[in-house]
Amino acid sequence: MRKVKRLEQEMSELRAELDRRAEEGGAQASLLGQVLATVRQGIIVVDPDDSIPYFNPAAATLIRPGISLGQLSPHPLQSLVRRARAQGDPIEGTLELDRPHRLLTAVATPIEAGGRVLVVVVDVTEARRIEAIRRDFVAAASHELKTPVASMVASAETLQLALARDPARAAPFAEQVERSARQLARLVADLLDLSRLEATPEADEEVALDQLVKQEVEAFRDRALEAEVELSVQMIPVVVRGSRSDLGLALRNLMDNALRHTPAGGEIRIVVDRSPEGAVLHVIDSGEGIGSRELPRIFERFYRVDSARSRATGGTGLGLAIVRHVAESHGGRVGVSSSLGQGSTFSINLPTTPDRHPS
Repeated sequence: MRKVKRLEQEMSELRAELDRRAEEGGAQASLLGQVLATVRQGIIVVDPDDSIPYFNPAAATLIRPGISLGQLSPHPLQSLVRRARAQGDPIEGTLELDRPHRLLTAVATPIEAGGRVLVVVVDVTEARRIEAIRRDFVAAASHELKTPVASMVASAETLQLALARDPARAAPFAEQVERSARQLARLVADLLDLSRLEATPEADEEVALDQLVKQEVEAFRDRALEAEVELSVQMIPVVVRGSRSDLGLALRNLMDNALRHTPAGGEIRIVVDRSPEGAVLHVIDSGEGIGSRELPRIFERFYRVDSARSRATGGTGLGLAIVRHVAESHGGRVGVSSSLGQGSTFSINLPTTPDRHPS
């Protein structure tokens, strides 16, 4: 009788232990399911009989898993799974999808000797796009740097010959070296500004936009006077949040752009006003204007409406790209309206600090 009771007790303890382990296993399985449901990579499990017992939500977003290997789409994934199963090693592939265009990488890995395969799919569209942008930017920057450097080298060589043979003719070549060096310095400065803006978040401080504009315009007034261009300001008090130095940099680039494209006798107006989005900063010039075909591209890096004239007037092709980056990093946007021969209006719309509109 005692043996029976002891056996019943042992069976009860064993049942309790099995229940505990089953509960722990269920909790772990639930946790694993939650984890897999939140990862951004698509995960698909293909069984030896080609059925698909599991795929996570990301997989359903990236591809069409189906319920069996024959329904797995896009079709190259099926080949990937079969090759991984046959070779017993992970197989990687690249998939290009249309509508919308996406680029995916997939890795099929055998996880059991019987033929079960784990497929992991990653959307690399944005990463490849950024990589292409960086590659194009490096190529464009290298090309832009070659121009002033080549000019400096050629002018310096000619200057040496002039100094040796005819010193009186050396001055123009020395001036060309200086112009090229200044162009190179401006280009490097703009590249450093753009790099800093992309790498460092803007400061979060209250900026009285009207006061900032007043200071920047006063510092710019001598250049406008020298170019015989009238500079005027129309402002109301407006407060925004962000980086005072970055907003000042954007304004300087807009004023510099306006001055380079406005002939003597023209006018540049700076306006600070309110807009439906909060605050708006307009830089309005009476210069040569921009053709409608060029407008969509003028905020691209190194894009110039007239490359020869832009370089001759000191433009680097990066000023408006810097303006766009500053505006967007402050939660705003930049826009332009222009017609050939009728001047241009560049506008930066920015959100304002809540409850800080002066009455």
